[in-house]
Amino acid sequence: MSDGQAIVDLGELRQGVAPVPLQLRVNSTGEYDITVSSANSGRLRLGSSEWFVPYAMAIGGNSVNLTGAQTVTGPNGMGLRRDSLPIQFLIGDVSDKRAGIYSDVVSISVTAR
Repeated sequence: MSDGQAIVDLGELRQGVAPVPLQLRVNSTGEYDITVSSANSGRLRLGSSEWFVPYAMAIGGNSVNLTGAQTVTGPNGMGLRRDSLPIQFLIGDVSDKRAGIYSDVVSISVTAR
């Protein structure tokens, strides 16, 4: 990760949970919310074509709706926090899709509550 950006390689796309050990680490002195959005509304896109592979995402075990910006409530409790929230990608149907590099841009922001 550099400059607040990370490139995540999901490997060869297969339907199911992508085997990527990824975590969102949050250091905070109180409660917080996580806002997530997807440039392609939860679809991995092949270049600038109209070929897509649907996917879903979960942060800390909470499903995220990627069709618009969604806010996920972080863990409760006050005081110094050092949370490591697992991020999972659930890849949808990949059958009958063209080969190539599919991508999306996901934005995640953390704000104090």
